[in-house]
Amino acid sequence: MSNFSDYCDRNFTHTIPNFTVSFGFYIGLGVLGNLVAFILLLKQSKFHKWKVFYRLVLMLVCVDLAGIVIFSCISIIESPLTKWADSDSLCKVESILISFISLTNLFVVTFIAIERFLALWHPYFYSSVKGHPLAMLSPVAIVIVTAVLASLALTQSNFVKIYPCNFCFINIYSKNYADYIFAFVYIIIGLVLVAVAIVMNILVAIALSRGQRGYSRQRESRIYITNDKRDYCGMLFQIGAAIAEVAVCWIPIMIRMLITMTGDETSEKDMKNNYLFFRFASWALVVDPWIYVLLRREIIMNICIFFQRQQRPRLTSSGDAVERKSNDERKSLANDEKRASYGTI
Repeated sequence: MSNFSDYCDRNFTHTIPNFTVSFGFYIGLGVLGNLVAFILLLKQSKFHKWKVFYRLVLMLVCVDLAGIVIFSCISIIESPLTKWADSDSLCKVESILISFISLTNLFVVTFIAIERFLALWHPYFYSSVKGHPLAMLSPVAIVIVTAVLASLALTQSNFVKIYPCNFCFINIYSKNYADYIFAFVYIIIGLVLVAVAIVMNILVAIALSRGQRGYSRQRESRIYITNDKRDYCGMLFQIGAAIAEVAVCWIPIMIRMLITMTGDETSEKDMKNNYLFFRFASWALVVDPWIYVLLRREIIMNICIFFQRQQRPRLTSSGDAVERKSNDERKSLANDEKRASYGTI
């Protein structure tokens, strides 16, 4: 089966995928996670002062949230059992948006990995460039670059509905090489970004395991990584989760797209398998805020402290109140020290 230009028009009543994920759960978890991460970043702005790392994370959260909302609305409105209104225009818009959001996600994740690498392996160089205007404007530069790359698809690609016919993307099923020049560019850029992100994160994990000196964003100085094993576990868990997310969500879809375009024949079963990998990639928008914001150790500690305070009995004695205030101040200082030591990554 080599021509899929009218596949959805001919078979839309039979395009129910074998692999399904609760769509409502996906939307709810994605919107909730990104919104909570966005609120936490804003509430802690006085603490992190919007350094490069936190600007990149904020941009990642905003892009992921926008992607989930936009694509969910399109999927709900233009389901396989409904007729597409002005399908060509909608296909173009959705394909460009998918290209833009996916490339932006990969660029931001890679830049975060590079920023961590520089903070640990080259702290003096990092301290000299972290406040440079170009570094502070890196999120803007990413948006411009990805917007230009995504817009190139308008002149070098055509777009089709992808199984199960509820979203559009670059036509990877055509055997006319001129039709998917942009697809090759998209895959090459994606694989390069994935490789850089994985290598940088592995080097960061190596530096953490060696107790290497790193740059503290909060203390604005070069300090040793804390010897607290809990800090090590939290840092390494975050790095491992970031590597796993990139490997599971992005590598399979890039390789699968390349195989589909270079293969001789593509069957309907291959289309269904491709949809599985598209779904894996879409989950990156849901997982990102949990890895980079919500599951950070200092966030979990603050939540635990909050609930512990809510469970304490009310004190009526003035002496007990003074003692409680003193204990809270000591714990607050201890938490600030832990948070500063954890600021390396």
